[in-house]
Amino acid sequence: MPAVYSIDLIAKRDKKLKMDRSIVKGWNVHYQTLKEAEEAARLKKQRQEEEMQAQDHSEDEEAEGGEPDQEAEEVFENSEAAFNRKTGAYSGHYGKRPVHDEREKKQIHAILEKPDAFSAAMSALNQQAE
Repeated sequence: MPAVYSIDLIAKRDKKLKMDRSIVKGWNVHYQTLKEAEEAARLKKQRQEEEMQAQDHSEDEEAEGGEPDQEAEEVFENSEAAFNRKTGAYSGHYGKRPVHDEREKKQIHAILEKPDAFSAAMSALNQQAE
């Protein structure tokens, strides 16, 4: 009878090495039970329905001219469609909604009003040439 021990970091490492070095074998495959498959399908359908409701709700509020509530904002920001795998951040919807916060508007205005480095360098060169 094999020894019973808790899985520690060494055991996890060994299991990972075994999986990495082997081709697909029976003991490396997790067969999903019918219950697990049904539960996963139910959760996926529920998530899709929630996203559709949130999108409908935000479209209704935009049509009314009001701001979407905080929960709809979080669903909009954290949806899988917004996830950028390259950066590892939820930036897919960045810049697609108008800015309502006055502090953010001031920051944006300050950034856009800065003279750009190229034009500053060109003006300095023109002044030296004269």
